[in-house]
Amino acid sequence: MSGVLSSTFRAAFAALLLASTGCAAAAPSVEPSEPSEPEETSRDEGPRMRAHLIDIGQGAATLFELPCGAVLVDTGGETNDAFDSGKALEKYLDDFFAARPDLDGTLDLLVITHAHKDHALNAAMVTGKYVVKNVVTNGFVKKSTGNYHSGGREQEKLETWARESANLQIVEAAGVPAGGLSSPMIDPVACAGADPELSVLWGHVTEKPAGWNEDAFEEANNHSVALRVGFGRASFLVTGDLELEAISLLLAKHAASRALDVDVWQVSHHGSKNGATAALLDAITPEIALLGTGRADREKMWTAWAYGHPNKKVIDLVASRVGRRRPKTAVVVGTKAKTFERYDLSRAIYATGWDGSVVVGASWSGKYRTLTKQ
Repeated sequence: MSGVLSSTFRAAFAALLLASTGCAAAAPSVEPSEPSEPEETSRDEGPRMRAHLIDIGQGAATLFELPCGAVLVDTGGETNDAFDSGKALEKYLDDFFAARPDLDGTLDLLVITHAHKDHALNAAMVTGKYVVKNVVTNGFVKKSTGNYHSGGREQEKLETWARESANLQIVEAAGVPAGGLSSPMIDPVACAGADPELSVLWGHVTEKPAGWNEDAFEEANNHSVALRVGFGRASFLVTGDLELEAISLLLAKHAASRALDVDVWQVSHHGSKNGATAALLDAITPEIALLGTGRADREKMWTAWAYGHPNKKVIDLVASRVGRRRPKTAVVVGTKAKTFERYDLSRAIYATGWDGSVVVGASWSGKYRTLTKQ
């Protein structure tokens, strides 16, 4: 996203904040884009939350806005001479906290899903400017060779900071029971009359599983923290950059529960061809899908263009399973690295590379509305 939110997006953002919190919103207000479903909440449908998929270019940063608190998952992102994810994230959070003065610049929880730069790069900016009470990571910052993952130093510095200045919980996959793991650090938000439920479904795999080769085991993506957010009848899932090997074990771990069955899923690995399977989508049964990607026209290294994100086959797969629709639009999808084609989209799939920042509002009764920056 650019350094300044569009006036259209600011207005919709502010109006939603005002509707859900009863607090005066600081951001200016104009007409929102068309929702994915024209059923959004009336005041008698109870409290509201929203998930903000922030446009930080190629990478991920997702802000869960709750009636009495806020949770940030990942800090992006793409940084080059055409785009600065740190400035984009800082501007978005500044606008958010200006619209929610009741939160006093405080994040109840910061989650870093895994130690890659497109997820961990701006962690120090976040902890340096805002109040962060709790931090959750997977603790996996180095390969067995001793070499750091691309964002390993950033995650390690965050963990060191959290041990001294906040609360830190490191999650290992073996310690996650079927149905998910929760704790006062994983779920620190307690809102009277509308208490969200936060749980972790995956984490660091400390012993190489049968069938994994060394590359899969060393791949930081497969150790991503997966966070589930339940809010009454509404539900969200962020699975970081989990790839096929970890997705298979995630499904097996939670097969006896409904933990993976959510309405809004942030698609793994930015829509890479190894970030989704039919079996995972069958378990999730998503109504809305979100993707953190950069713009395909920034022809630089470490961008959506360089990786071909999101991949056409994955978008086809997700579109075949997503329950809701969005206004018809033409987007671009990757067929391979640095190669894209037009794609006519009518299912409720949103990507920051297509739509700018995306806000999914949800009521306690399970009603949704999606707003986009563009």
